[in-house]
Amino acid sequence: MKERLQEIIRWSGMKPKQLEEATGLDRNIWISLRYGRQRVNEDHIEAVKQLWPQFSYWLVTGETIPEAGQVSPAELNTYPKVAEDKAEY
Repeated sequence: MKERLQEIIRWSGMKPKQLEEATGLDRNIWISLRYGRQRVNEDHIEAVKQLWPQFSYWLVTGETIPEAGQVSPAELNTYPKVAEDKAEY
């Protein structure tokens, strides 16, 4: 699950501050998650569900159900603009 959450964070292109503002979870948590220094917990899963509901099932199971709108970032074939300033990560 850790790798899938990291993929979603990379896919989003959001910086830690943006993730904090969007979810209410401290930016340092997002940095730790990005680099695998923190285990994924229910708060992180809930945050992803709120921001990107289309990834909820894939995040938890590693499987997709495209006909139900449950996909992985790779299946979208489009990625948001990746944050160019990597200094925060």
